[in-house]
Amino acid sequence: MNDTVEDPSPETKAQPKPADNPNGPILDPEEIRALMAVVDQDEATDAVLSSLPPLPQPKDVEPFEFLSDDDGGPQRYPLFVNLQERFGENIKDMFSDIFQHDVTILFEDLSQKSYRDIIRDERKQVFFAFEAEGSGRMMISIDIRLIVSAIDAMLGGEGESVTEELSTLTPVEMKLAERVADLIMRQLEMLWLPVQRMTFKLLKLDTDPQFLAVAGANDPCFSTEFSAQWQENIKGVIGLHYPRTFLEPIMEFLRAAVSDEAVTVDEEWTEQMEDSLKTVAVNLQLNMGFCSMTIGQFLAIKNGDYLPFTVPEGEPATLSIETLPLFRARPGSQDGMLAAELLEPIDLMEG
Repeated sequence: MNDTVEDPSPETKAQPKPADNPNGPILDPEEIRALMAVVDQDEATDAVLSSLPPLPQPKDVEPFEFLSDDDGGPQRYPLFVNLQERFGENIKDMFSDIFQHDVTILFEDLSQKSYRDIIRDERKQVFFAFEAEGSGRMMISIDIRLIVSAIDAMLGGEGESVTEELSTLTPVEMKLAERVADLIMRQLEMLWLPVQRMTFKLLKLDTDPQFLAVAGANDPCFSTEFSAQWQENIKGVIGLHYPRTFLEPIMEFLRAAVSDEAVTVDEEWTEQMEDSLKTVAVNLQLNMGFCSMTIGQFLAIKNGDYLPFTVPEGEPATLSIETLPLFRARPGSQDGMLAAELLEPIDLMEG
């Protein structure tokens, strides 16, 4: 019996592999079918893609960089940026008045930092922790040499710079630094008035910020830095640090864009409005004093009784329009009629 092996049919004969082609498919069709028969369904797509020729790549590819401000940093709030620039102008005038000569204040940096990074700054500074009722705490840091020089100027000196390295203030200097804090608080209240009325108070000032507890260690803060130069070749740093929790309630207001375009004014409409307002009647009241009594005392009032008002005789009374106090006035008479002599306007920002 002859053992013979039949020639494989044309259909089953192995097809010769094509010549190596770097631009051709990596696997033959038979190999792809064999692989796909044993791989999971999720891997089928990868198998198909592996059979495709490589995609041409561009010669020059620049690395993509995400915007550093994607986390909502201060640059995304145009009004906040504008307010910081204004603060630089205001603080320049403040220190120029203290030193009795021009102090240069230059905007240096605006960024978002963690509170931990702020208090780890190794520069010798004085830290002022402020609190605004209803908003929370913020901090201002000022180069210790600038504070010492300002104190010298406030005491009548020349505001001379300190040559030796300082790391702390004396008790007397700490007390006088509170006067600088008072001036800064006024600037802060004026600065934020167009957005929200804030009343600031000084919580503490120190040369070591570790225990000021303005924010949590990892809390993000909007930080602004200014370079101050008050003598030739003598510079320092002034920093404002607002925790995001402080700014959170007014974030939407701070997103407002600040336009430098001149606002057109309808002069004719303005004149007509002013003329119309001049014809509006208002009621003026002269408040000479008040007193308190019980209902029983009130029911017992009779003709001839004197009521003890709380205002001392000779003290100015208050002249109001409707309920708005506008002038301090002295009661008197003219042509047989009660009258009021206007003494001075009342500052509505007091208190």
